[in-house]
Amino acid sequence: MPDSQAPSQNTAADHKPPRQVLIVYSGNTLGELKPCGCAKEEDQGGIERRMGYLNSVVPKESNLLLVDLGDNFKESTRQGRIKARYLMAAMSEMGYDAVTLGDRDLLYGNEFLKKQDSIPWLASNMELEGMNPPRTRIKTFDDGLRVAVLAVADPNLFYVSDHGGLTMQDPAEAVKHLLPEIERTEHPDLVLLLSHMEREKALKLLDLDGVDVVINGHIENESDQIDMQPVVRGHKIFMQAAPLGQKMGELRVLIDGGNKKIFQQRMVRLDSKIPDDKKMTALHDAYDQEIEALFFETLKAKRTKDRTQVYATESTCKTCHAAAHETWEGTRHAHAYATLKAVNKSFDPECLQCHTTGFEKPGGFISEIDTPELKNVQCEMCHGPRLDHSQAPQGGFAPEARQACSQCHVRKHSPNFNYKTYWPKIQH
Repeated sequence: MPDSQAPSQNTAADHKPPRQVLIVYSGNTLGELKPCGCAKEEDQGGIERRMGYLNSVVPKESNLLLVDLGDNFKESTRQGRIKARYLMAAMSEMGYDAVTLGDRDLLYGNEFLKKQDSIPWLASNMELEGMNPPRTRIKTFDDGLRVAVLAVADPNLFYVSDHGGLTMQDPAEAVKHLLPEIERTEHPDLVLLLSHMEREKALKLLDLDGVDVVINGHIENESDQIDMQPVVRGHKIFMQAAPLGQKMGELRVLIDGGNKKIFQQRMVRLDSKIPDDKKMTALHDAYDQEIEALFFETLKAKRTKDRTQVYATESTCKTCHAAAHETWEGTRHAHAYATLKAVNKSFDPECLQCHTTGFEKPGGFISEIDTPELKNVQCEMCHGPRLDHSQAPQGGFAPEARQACSQCHVRKHSPNFNYKTYWPKIQH
């Protein structure tokens, strides 16, 4: 074929409709199976809505890539481990293509992760004893579009946590080592790098040759603010996953015949507008049943412990503080336990901590049957156990009360909390 015809062929290729892929991403879930519903503003997320969202997206997209940025687990408690198991079951049903290993995801050890064999773990700069997650994943769609996916994490996050049986490489060096072979053998149209590290470190990965998209995830505390605004550098883009699985990220990448890439990104709130998926609802109901069984199991041990009374209870406080008690009775604090009953959560330890008085503390709430006098957020949740005060009154408890607010009015339960505006609602 004459060389003079080559430009016309290239021009024709450039005018072909661009191929595209929709990358959907989640992360930083920290065990949040379902939003607690304490605050309308933070009524987002949960496995029921996540699957409900996917049910509406998957059928419409021929080229869809579903990835997670890690930090799915939260704390090394029995309830936390149960949550982790149910979250893994949910993500298995959702059909993820790649899941990054975050530092919190090693919380229950390698053996726990090995049992989650339906989860497509991906680790490009990490080796785990007893596990062999792949370093790369290649997804080829029906129209021939090929996406290479890598996942790296910051070794410092893992070494600080002292995880055993773990070997890690420098993230950038690992990518530089893997990409030439991927490009030579797989010829990807798009290279997606998943990262698990602090934002500023992850941003530097965007400078690596051959990387088109970087999506980062990492969260220290559930109250952390995450910058979810995309950063575009030339023909590359960087994004971060939302906190607590409250939003799903969408990145649509359009690739024309000349391999030019156009990005369209947005965050989708998983709020009450998203219909719950019935299968995930059934899974969460099974979780509730297991937590209820755990509650009654631990109840036996609590009943045998020293139950020396240290709380005077609101009925005693009323004797000398009648006006303050009357104000309290008109607040949501006085009906906090009823809200748990209404949503069948009166057995959930994570909820009882802020809806009863002294739960998990010496002499505090045990159960509705054992300690009915300690239901609700009573005076002593703010002023401390004051049986001694009722017997020998003295003042000086106001500063303690102000400090107590921050124990329950955290961002995910009370995002708009401000002492100056909230205090007048209960002022006494």
